[in-house]
Amino acid sequence: MLNSQPLAPPASSAPVPQGNAPHERRAQVRHVVDTFAAIFLVKIGSTHTGRILDLSLGGCRIHTDERFKVGIYTRVETEFRLEGLPFRLGGVIQAIHDHNTIGIRFLDLSERKRQQVQELIDEIELMRAAKASTEPAPAADRS
Repeated sequence: MLNSQPLAPPASSAPVPQGNAPHERRAQVRHVVDTFAAIFLVKIGSTHTGRILDLSLGGCRIHTDERFKVGIYTRVETEFRLEGLPFRLGGVIQAIHDHNTIGIRFLDLSERKRQQVQELIDEIELMRAAKASTEPAPAADRS
């Protein structure tokens, strides 16, 4: 059974800043990633390429290589590879941030795909925590 509670970020994760928090409707924390992505427009049959900027259990934000001319609520499939694992997830264009940056909300994820995305997010958090623990602490200001 899926947990309907929002995911709380561990102390070591570095979510994308959300701006004015009282107005934020996002239930899941976004995790910064940078990897190639292909966006397949289901009804049109065309493909756009770009890079995923962030990922959450509910969706992702992608910067496309060319101007994105399709409107919101268009059905898409997003294909990408992270940590050696290939993903192809169905969704819908949820937001258009500018001519080349879109937000995709994942739809109809099977329990298996949802679990795979959650495991990927968990791995991203572990890697971020490991990196943070090996970086030297900033020197205190002694003025």
